[in-house]
Amino acid sequence: SGPVGNWDIGRFASKSITVSRPNYAHYTDTPEKLGTHVTRFFQALRQGVIRVEAPTHYDLADAARAHRDLEDRRTTGALVLVPEA
Repeated sequence: SGPVGNWDIGRFASKSITVSRPNYAHYTDTPEKLGTHVTRFFQALRQGVIRVEAPTHYDLADAARAHRDLEDRRTTGALVLVPEA
């Protein structure tokens, strides 16, 4: 979220990289429409139509391993570094 700044997106073309910035406000321009979409979204979550995978947790002391796993593509989804209690 927030400002995206100035990017030369032409540089991405040589690597077939695309840029997208979705904006739900085009579809939810009133509180009523937003409420309808939110209700449908949470119904889909409850029904299993949309699944959210739990993040992978790493101890903060294992941050280097977490980075290696990311670089080596051994992970999917979100990673969470957990500080020691």
